[in-house]
Amino acid sequence: MTKLIVNADDFGLSEAVNYGIISAYKNGIVRSTTIMAGMPAFDHAVELLKENKGLGCGVHMTLSLNKPVLNYHKTIVDENGNFYRRITNELIEEKFDLDEVYEEFSAQIDKVINSGVKVDHLDSHHHVHTLKALRPVIERILEKYKLPIRGGFEYELNYDKVIPMTESFYSDNVTDDYFENFINEIKGHEIIDIMCHPAFIDENLVNSTSYVMQRIKEYSILTSKKVQEFLTRNNIELINYSKLYN
Repeated sequence: MTKLIVNADDFGLSEAVNYGIISAYKNGIVRSTTIMAGMPAFDHAVELLKENKGLGCGVHMTLSLNKPVLNYHKTIVDENGNFYRRITNELIEEKFDLDEVYEEFSAQIDKVINSGVKVDHLDSHHHVHTLKALRPVIERILEKYKLPIRGGFEYELNYDKVIPMTESFYSDNVTDDYFENFINEIKGHEIIDIMCHPAFIDENLVNSTSYVMQRIKEYSILTSKKVQEFLTRNNIELINYSKLYN
């Protein structure tokens, strides 16, 4: 039986995102989320987690949206103190002090832990943790926190808690028959993380990303009774990361 982690990214980005994720957990197949420590609706997200104990939560390490948690960085922010919006290996190698990245990611993780959230894994906004230029940072983070982490790396990582993931549930692939179309990929793994972005819409979301209306479609699919019945028929077990290493 394949264990499927349907992980909703961007928890904390806005209140509408938070409500959409919680509803996709209560009424659909989402069992896991990852919270963004530096976003406007972080505190709101933490309060919702307290009311929804069964929703697993990791940290969505962020380097490409809004401002850092720490306010003293010199190399990983622009002249306005904001993160750069597009992170590449070239940008990291040319501009970034990797110690700043490490300190920022640590501060984000610590903020979530100190808020009372039982953190069960790590991933990142725009998959920045998978970039080869950040390998030294991620190795230090994993040595410090020893948490499971979403896969998809550009590099080899000597770590036994990397969970395979698919980012196929995105953009043009967000269709009512997604799970039928990709069931063989899903069943090809003992455990797999499906990245998703269910949400309701508010002004903060619209101002943060171009990926907006697709989130409503994702929500519709992830809460579909037909999808839930299809996964049950195919012996897919819905879990979160906390179920893996306990």
